[in-house]
Amino acid sequence: MNEHPDLLNGAYALDAVDDVERAAVERHLRTCEACAEEVAEFREAAARLGAEAVPPAGMRDRVLASARATRQLPAVVPGGSRRPRGRFLVAVAAAAAVLAGAVGVTWAVQQERVNDQRARVVALQEETARVLAAPDAKRAVSADVRTGRFTAVYSASQRAAVLTYDDLARTPDGKTYQLWRVDGGAATSLGVLKPGVRSGSLVVRNLGPGDALAVSLEDEGGAEGPTDIRATVGVA
Repeated sequence: MNEHPDLLNGAYALDAVDDVERAAVERHLRTCEACAEEVAEFREAAARLGAEAVPPAGMRDRVLASARATRQLPAVVPGGSRRPRGRFLVAVAAAAAVLAGAVGVTWAVQQERVNDQRARVVALQEETARVLAAPDAKRAVSADVRTGRFTAVYSASQRAAVLTYDDLARTPDGKTYQLWRVDGGAATSLGVLKPGVRSGSLVVRNLGPGDALAVSLEDEGGAEGPTDIRATVGVA
């Protein structure tokens, strides 16, 4: 190993080395105070960039390539106790640019998803509140409780209902519950419940007089139409 293997110090600080390189660097750090200080400084610089994320694939190669491409200047070590920081600064700059870009893009994507999810949740809460608070809201409960308890609060003025289901019976292997809106004999799927789901709620829109809500037991993946209806709730 080189006397000062600082080409690997930056990659080591970001955990972008293989096991052999990691062991070699760690052996060297036990006896080289200057390299240990360099690694500490590198980690501090990375931490300021929010470097909790795993380094992007290829970071090690980019850091090393940048360092190798930099012209090496003669060492000027006053008193023999310090060594030049040029290569370290180049490695920091290269890794910082790569890391900052990766972290920035990742954060932006995650933040957009969080904002979108938050907006959907808020919209659903507001819609649910409008239905439940409507002056004409009516409550109906499924008469068949063997499958579970289904409660619908329907508002004609909102043309919507809040359907709540609790204590659903466990489904046989390969089976799942599917929710339906029934309008004049025609059934429209509202979705398939994930296996193991025992309770939940949803807002059903575009309901009219005489419509009903139903739950059926179907093969996993659902069916085009209900084949085994287990419970119904009238909403008119």
